[in-house]
Amino acid sequence: MIEAPNPKNNLKSPEIVTVGTVNVDLIMGPQAPWPIPGTEVILPDANLREGGGAGITAKALTALGIRHRMVVNIGNDLFGDWLMKQYPDLIDDWIIDSVDTALTVGITHPDGERTFFSTPGHVAQFQPLELQNKLAGMDLNNVVVLFVGTSLMPTIRPALIKIFEFVKSKGGLIALDTAWPTDGWTKSIRTEVLSWIPYTDIVLLNEAEAHGLLADQTPQSSKTTSLDYQSILKQMSPNSLFVTKLGKDGARVDRLGSPPLIKKSGETIVKDTIGAGDSFNAGFLAAYARSQSIETCLQVAVDTARHAISSHPRCYPGSQDVGLKDYPDQRSAQKIFKKRKQAV
Repeated sequence: MIEAPNPKNNLKSPEIVTVGTVNVDLIMGPQAPWPIPGTEVILPDANLREGGGAGITAKALTALGIRHRMVVNIGNDLFGDWLMKQYPDLIDDWIIDSVDTALTVGITHPDGERTFFSTPGHVAQFQPLELQNKLAGMDLNNVVVLFVGTSLMPTIRPALIKIFEFVKSKGGLIALDTAWPTDGWTKSIRTEVLSWIPYTDIVLLNEAEAHGLLADQTPQSSKTTSLDYQSILKQMSPNSLFVTKLGKDGARVDRLGSPPLIKKSGETIVKDTIGAGDSFNAGFLAAYARSQSIETCLQVAVDTARHAISSHPRCYPGSQDVGLKDYPDQRSAQKIFKKRKQAV
């Protein structure tokens, strides 16, 4: 009998490791105006799917054919079981806590905006020591480790610098997408995030988040184009990147001592914007991990997000759809990583 190849074998040497949140999303709508309390509304569409920064990123990376691992926690309940079935090849690094799995109900609106209602659930129980133990069992040398949704993980945040130092000690590269802080960009939140920046190789924020982080250091700034990216880049590792997602306007990358590189987004029929930023992250880091030029990384990222938001029900593009180069000989991965400096 010919034994079928085990897909998990390709995950032992990851190109990307994603650390963050995965939860259940129930997306319903559209609804406008907001209903009167005490009434019932029948919505034309509902979709139950994987959510959370790590959850969406992992789905996009899988579609792109990237070898990746996913470190998250879930609850020990019906929703937790359902999530495990959606990621059959990635659950080896999952942590199961004896709590309810977080649930997000998203209400879409005709203008493209949406309103989210979320429960903290398992996300508030993610323990730093368990996370570090999972990372300790991986070969992280030259591997991109994406920390996504860190602002939403209250138990991980106080230990994040130690975790970053551990990843760095193992030769890992750190990418960071904080997500929008639940309390907004207060002075204390800025101070906390800025303390993470020196350990970060790639920052991935949307336009509002970049403004929230940098506006305090750029007096009277009202637009992303006027923000002082260079002051932040001086605090980061050599060859670091600050990536800003600009929505329908595309994206930009800022590097120390260089003018920004901007990539416009083409015309897109938008059907569902939820997870656009996480899809972008997957595309950018997929190309970056394969030593593509920064311009190519931007293009792949924009195209990955465009494919995602133009689909309903949600589907993610394959590598050929976005022009991502493949490396059929996985044993050459380490040689590929060593070329990354040339791409930057």
